[in-house]
Amino acid sequence: MKVGFVGAGRMAQMLTPHLVAAGHQVILTNSRGPESLKDLVATLGTGVSAANVAQMVEAADIVVLATPWGKTKEAVAQAPVWDGRIVIDPTNNRTKPGPDGLIDIGGRGSSEVVAELVPGAQLVKTLNYEPIPIYGQGLSSTEPKALFLAGDNAAAKAKVSALIASLGAEPIDVGSLAVGDQLLKGGGALAMKMRLLKPDEARELLSASTT
Repeated sequence: MKVGFVGAGRMAQMLTPHLVAAGHQVILTNSRGPESLKDLVATLGTGVSAANVAQMVEAADIVVLATPWGKTKEAVAQAPVWDGRIVIDPTNNRTKPGPDGLIDIGGRGSSEVVAELVPGAQLVKTLNYEPIPIYGQGLSSTEPKALFLAGDNAAAKAKVSALIASLGAEPIDVGSLAVGDQLLKGGGALAMKMRLLKPDEARELLSASTT
């Protein structure tokens, strides 16, 4: 698959080597344009390229929103067309961990807000419920591990599930975006375990959290 990132920071740089090792192509973007990403692309190796956001969205099979909450709106506005695109949303309405880092969005789910920024896209929520280094450590481990995901479109979830499986993790579907927003946000029942759970642990925790 071709996996594109809106943003080239910690999330993109953590995930890209795992995607490349799994045989995927990666397209990075940032607010300063592809020329500014030359050195980073060179360090990440074969299979990685840079583009502007509009070019990336046109080319990618799956787009990952790897932006801080406050920069997401401006970043995705650089692409005029999102209709039909599969978008992984790892964002949270936070500036930092803890109660004082929460950004008030009027009681709405974070993915509900993000969906309005990418009209027509098929949003899948994942990679938002642990600190970024935890994903890097977990995906680097040979131990069995699971990744939770949520979404409203079955085909989009199937494609993201295939991507997760290619990284050596088992996808665990927690349900709709609305359900996922509650379970996977900071303070949610599935969040902040500080490690990637084994598949059996993940399924057991999900069952306990939804009964």
